[in-house]
Amino acid sequence: MAIGEAPPLSVPLRTAARLLPPGEWPRLAGLPFASQGLPDPSSAIVFVAEDPTGAIVGLWAIFLQPVLDGLWVDPAHRLTPVASQLLTTVRAFLQTEGVQYAFTVIADPGVMVLAHKAGFVRAPGDLWMLPVPADPPPERAS
Repeated sequence: MAIGEAPPLSVPLRTAARLLPPGEWPRLAGLPFASQGLPDPSSAIVFVAEDPTGAIVGLWAIFLQPVLDGLWVDPAHRLTPVASQLLTTVRAFLQTEGVQYAFTVIADPGVMVLAHKAGFVRAPGDLWMLPVPADPPPERAS
């Protein structure tokens, strides 16, 4: 068997996924997900997959992080302190709310330069998007 290859299963394993209530989050303590501690339940949602014995065999979390969007400055007020004042005010608000990170998407290289000068840092990895259709998919027959 190659390194990183899972051993073959002799019997298909049945698993089920569900939302894990925060009261059950201590079960995550020994998993790599929690190596830096558990997230704040007010800003995260955790889903788990469990085998028939109830053992957690997979998880995925949704972090409810602030996304900064829609910075606009009237053209007549560009090259003035307006954007800086907004940044200072938003940053102060995020600090009072205990937010460690806020994210934004920047496509324009010129705006990237301005964001860097304002203290933004490029996040590690690549940004990927999961399109979620308005109508839920039909239930699959088991």
